[in-house]
Amino acid sequence: MRTATCLAVLVLVFGMACPSANATFLEDFDGAGGVPYAFTNTSGDPASVQVGGATNTYVRITNVTESNNNTIAFDEDPNTTGPSPAGMKLAFDFRMTGDAENVAAGGCCGSAADGMGIGLFATSTYGSSGPNNPATLVGQPSNAWERPAFNDAFAVGLDIFENIDVLSLNWAGVQIAEFDVQPMIDLSNNTWHRAIIDVSPDGANALADVILLEDVNGVTSVHVVATGVAIPGLDLAALPNYRIIAGGRTGGAFTQGEIDNIALEAIPEPASLALLAIGGLLMLAGRRRRG
Repeated sequence: MRTATCLAVLVLVFGMACPSANATFLEDFDGAGGVPYAFTNTSGDPASVQVGGATNTYVRITNVTESNNNTIAFDEDPNTTGPSPAGMKLAFDFRMTGDAENVAAGGCCGSAADGMGIGLFATSTYGSSGPNNPATLVGQPSNAWERPAFNDAFAVGLDIFENIDVLSLNWAGVQIAEFDVQPMIDLSNNTWHRAIIDVSPDGANALADVILLEDVNGVTSVHVVATGVAIPGLDLAALPNYRIIAGGRTGGAFTQGEIDNIALEAIPEPASLALLAIGGLLMLAGRRRRG
């Protein structure tokens, strides 16, 4: 989508107008955004910006070719980084191919794999700029982006291996919650979907609401995955400076994983919390997404 559509995107995701409070990060890879980013290629074919087609420009993180591990790391954004005592909302569009594409590419296991993830990573640990593929915690698979439990990070994972569809929330190296969304939505059906994670304060902890918008290019369905999920120890008033990093990986089984329209609204003042009304999200139902 083009910069002129910034207003439409933010209204549909956040229920608000274009940035007016220096608190909104938006990257659609078509001109809206402007925060520098860098790719890291750890294995397989590298991530890349894809141009053209019905969805305009987006980023391909993993490829249906071979074992893959890639990231896109954004520089710290001075408009959103640091404490957000009144809450924050993270949204992103994603598309992953499924079992048929995996088989056609010679992948194993009868299932596309592994998945993708995105999160907020403390700059004190991961730096404020440049490429980065966060170090894996001891005892976990290498850079497991479908279950992105990294130290000093709040991250969302999308796991499709072994014919599952699981969304997970992860904080400070621990998986806080996982949700089997298969009864609602197929995460790897080569269709653009949108994930929206709304995080609100709960004293020195936080609460999260999770919404998935199915088929944001077509007839959109809204799926409320969870509300009021407790995240112990996530104190939004003491949130450290952070940067956005997204990644994906494959192994013996493959998926072509793609991401677009990354949006983050971090609210520093309680008076602005009204901008995050969840009712604004429901405007997406039946609306079409461009790129």
